[in-house]
Amino acid sequence: MWQITPITIGLTLATLLNLLVTLLAWQRRQTKLGQYFAYAMLGISIWTLAAGLGYTAVPLSWKIFFATIETWGYMSAMPLLTLVAMLFAGNIKWAEKTPVKALLLFISITSILLVTTNGLHGWVWDGFVESNNNVVIFEHGPAFQFIAISGYVLIGVILLHLLVAVWKGSLIARRQGIFLLAATLLPVAANLAYHAALGGMAGVDWTSVTYSITAAIYLWALTGPRLLDLIPIARRQLLDNLTDGMIALDKDGRIVDTNATVSKMLNIEQPPPTGSSINNLLPMAAELLTSPPEVETRREIQIPQAPNRYFELGLSPIRDEHQQIIGRLLVLSDITLRKEKELRLLQLTQAVEQSPVSVFITDLNANILYVNPRFTALTGYSQEEVLGRNARMFQSGQTSTQTYREMWQTLLAGQIWHGEFLNSKKNGELYWESAVIGPVLDEGRKILNFIATKQDITEQKLAQSALQNANTMLAEQLEEIKTLQASLKEQVIRDPLTQLYNRRFLHEILEQEFLQAERIGQSVSIVLVDIDHFKRINDIYGHSAGDACLITLANYLQDTKRRADICFRYGGEEFLILLPNTSLEGALHYAEALRKGIEQWACHYDDQTIMITASLGVATFPIDGDSDMQIINRADEALYAAKKEGRNRVTAWQALAS
Repeated sequence: MWQITPITIGLTLATLLNLLVTLLAWQRRQTKLGQYFAYAMLGISIWTLAAGLGYTAVPLSWKIFFATIETWGYMSAMPLLTLVAMLFAGNIKWAEKTPVKALLLFISITSILLVTTNGLHGWVWDGFVESNNNVVIFEHGPAFQFIAISGYVLIGVILLHLLVAVWKGSLIARRQGIFLLAATLLPVAANLAYHAALGGMAGVDWTSVTYSITAAIYLWALTGPRLLDLIPIARRQLLDNLTDGMIALDKDGRIVDTNATVSKMLNIEQPPPTGSSINNLLPMAAELLTSPPEVETRREIQIPQAPNRYFELGLSPIRDEHQQIIGRLLVLSDITLRKEKELRLLQLTQAVEQSPVSVFITDLNANILYVNPRFTALTGYSQEEVLGRNARMFQSGQTSTQTYREMWQTLLAGQIWHGEFLNSKKNGELYWESAVIGPVLDEGRKILNFIATKQDITEQKLAQSALQNANTMLAEQLEEIKTLQASLKEQVIRDPLTQLYNRRFLHEILEQEFLQAERIGQSVSIVLVDIDHFKRINDIYGHSAGDACLITLANYLQDTKRRADICFRYGGEEFLILLPNTSLEGALHYAEALRKGIEQWACHYDDQTIMITASLGVATFPIDGDSDMQIINRADEALYAAKKEGRNRVTAWQALAS
């Protein structure tokens, strides 16, 4: 029934090597390239195993059966290796096209069906001739030519993409491409020798053995620069949904990964090649890269690809699980709207500097902080003489006490005061001035400063109406300045899509909440909420529907939260709810009620009803950690566990820890 020969020993060793490579590739399957390579290696392992069993088996029927299994493995692996080559060469757009995948699937399924049904038609093998060493020569029918040509076409596509990578790629890509080219040509040579009956062993096909060597070289070439090990940087779904461009670099400044936003921001059709220098993509990043790798730096830039827009470029280190720096992360943020507002604020500031009326700003005690040039020209005092001094220095004693009393009552009530003073210049000369004084308020209507605009009306007192128009205009400018200031501050801490607070504000407030809770002996809990299968919503209904779901869910979280709770958009389809003065038990009760509510809730978009579920992770300060990042990370671990356990559930970190 079975006969051990030198051929079977070689194939057994090849199978063991393939299984080892498959295991190593499977551990790096987090990316598309890694997934395709891991599944291809599984097919090659099946191929070599079946080949070894075929050369060992004695009955002809068994040899035919194992030859059929060989084809299953071979024709499963070749289309996947084709996709690996396309992704390696940077041809991501074509590799992910449905027609391309359909064509590869057609070739694979057609070949497998022809071989599997050969007993019915004999189109693939129409005869079998026994040879030495338990070898049977399979005589080929007309359909075998289709299978062989299909295999060589796929090999040709692989070689073509590897040549493109060698020709157009960076130094590291060329070096890897040369290794991959050599590795790919090895099984081609072995297969040609088999068909030409070279080597003195007719009927013995060493192609599967040489593919084992090829697979090992592939794994070494691809994992050397960590091309398959990208998941520590970020989850692909989260990265591609961020509004900021993300570029991961290795320690030598070479591009390891980018998200889809980078291509949109830079107006490029294809992502930059893996392994290429960041200087080719963003030359202005070179200055940032000269800083120590552990230092986070930022700068504002403009790029030729988008000359009418402004960007902020941030650089921070990427660390592994041992906190060792393995690369750097460039974050490209579009700040055009903010820059336009800052430009408008600058224009208004210049208007105040060049204003024909005097302007000065004081603190809450009327100590002078700023005066414009017109003020110094009118009063005769220089800026150095008045800054830090109290505004009482201009009083002549001839303005009624009632006027000042009414002024302070109005200002401290948060309102704008209009009035007239008879004041004294540096030389003692008296002059009348009409004043508009208003408080500068923060978002909580707390008074920060007072700002006054004044005009000399000694000779123009009768022209009151004209003066009033000028003061009104300046008052409107002041209101616009306050509005712009408030808008700029709100923009910094709000997510532009959902209008929830963003991650930056989370880190500002979380430490304060923990300090207060620690001081009074209370607990603070956080709940991380992640929409299940959000990518599927985007794929089925479109990104606009996905955005609508995010906005609607954000509104739902706001409507159902308690008064003291604070909702944040943590990133992508993740939300975070801060629960002050809430124990772990209370947080779990809240999270479960929220989960059930989301499960029964629906998003309505364009006459479509989209049902969603969510997974929730819960962590509580101080029992789960003593820092904001530790609590967030543990809530994230709990969320990941909820996803892993089947989604649509609530998991507390305490449950994982126990």
